[in-house]
Amino acid sequence: MPKFSVVLATRDRPGLFSEALNSVIAQTFSDFDVIVVNDGSSPEHEPEYERVYSTAKEKIGDRLKVHRLVRRPKGHGQSYSINFGVDQASGEYMCFLDDDDMWTDSGHLARAATALDADQPADLYMANQRAYLHNEEVPGPIWLDALEGELLGHGVKPSASGVFKLGAHDLMQTSGFCHLNCFVVRRELFQIIGGMDEGIRWECDRDLFLRLIDKSNIMLFHPAFVSRHNVPDPAKTQNMTTSVSMLDKRLLQIRVLDKAALFSAHPLIRAHALTHKGYALKKIVEELMQKGQWQLAAYYAREALGAAPTMKWAIYTLYCIFCSTFRQRRPISSGESKLSTTKLKNKP
Repeated sequence: MPKFSVVLATRDRPGLFSEALNSVIAQTFSDFDVIVVNDGSSPEHEPEYERVYSTAKEKIGDRLKVHRLVRRPKGHGQSYSINFGVDQASGEYMCFLDDDDMWTDSGHLARAATALDADQPADLYMANQRAYLHNEEVPGPIWLDALEGELLGHGVKPSASGVFKLGAHDLMQTSGFCHLNCFVVRRELFQIIGGMDEGIRWECDRDLFLRLIDKSNIMLFHPAFVSRHNVPDPAKTQNMTTSVSMLDKRLLQIRVLDKAALFSAHPLIRAHALTHKGYALKKIVEELMQKGQWQLAAYYAREALGAAPTMKWAIYTLYCIFCSTFRQRRPISSGESKLSTTKLKNKP
C-alpha cells in the first residue's frame, strides 16, 4: 500500500496532461502511485497519450496505472472519472490533479507525508494554489489564500513545520474553499461519504469539500502554494467549466449548497450553505433582469431575500416586483438597465 495514490482524470488534452503528469512524477517523495483515468478521449489523441504513458513508465514503472473509459459524446464527467480512479487505488491517502493544471512544488507530497505522520492520523490535509488566466496571475484571495492570516489573527499558532490544525469553524469563516488540486484525503473517508457527486459538473470539488469537512475529525492546513490552476478560457468550450451556461452553473451551485444545508451535521456548515445560496440566487436575479425576464426575476429575488436578507436586497426585490407588474417582457434599454446591472458586491 503506497502512502498516496494520485488520481489524474483526462480527456482530449494530451499536451496539458503530459505537463500535469510530469509535475507529479517530479515529486521528491516517491511512495505514491498514479491512477490515470482517460475519459474516452478521441482516437486522434490516442497516439500522443500513448507516448506520454510510455515516457512516464520509463520514469516510475508500474507505479503508473492507466484506465481507459469507453467514449461518450460528453464524457462520463470529472466526478465519475475520479470516483472510478479511487476505486482502483490502494493508497492510504488520495490526491487529485486536473489534467490542465500542475503541481508547482516538488516537495508537496513530502510535506504532506510529514504532517500526516506527525500526530494521530489526519483525515484531510489542505494547501494553496495560484490561478492564471492567459499566463497572467489572477489576484486573490480565491481559495484558502487568506486563511493563514486569519488563523494568526485569531491566535492560532502553527506547528514547527508550519502546519495548522483546523476546525470546521475556521474553514467556514474564510472566503474560499480548498481546490481538488491541493488537498489530500484519507481514502477510507472519501469512500465513506460516497465520493464525488456524479450529477454535479460544476463546483463538484466544493461539494466534496463541504461533505469532507463535515465528517473529518482532524484537518491540517499548510499555507504553501503547491499548484497552478489554469483558469478556463471563456471563449472555449472544450472543458467542463466553459461548456456549461451561467444559469446552469448557478443551479448546480444551489444544488451543492442545498445538500450542505440539508445533510450537514455541523451547524456552521448549514449556515454557510444557506448564506451562500442567497448569493447564488442573487446572481440568478441579476442575469434574469438583464434578459428582461421580470416575473422570474421577481420570484428568485424573493427567494434570495429569504435566504440572505439585507435592506439593500429588500429594496432591489421591490424593484423587481415593480418591473414584473408594470413592464412587459422585453429587452431593457441602456438607460433602464442601470439599476439591474449594478454590481451588488455579493460574494460569488
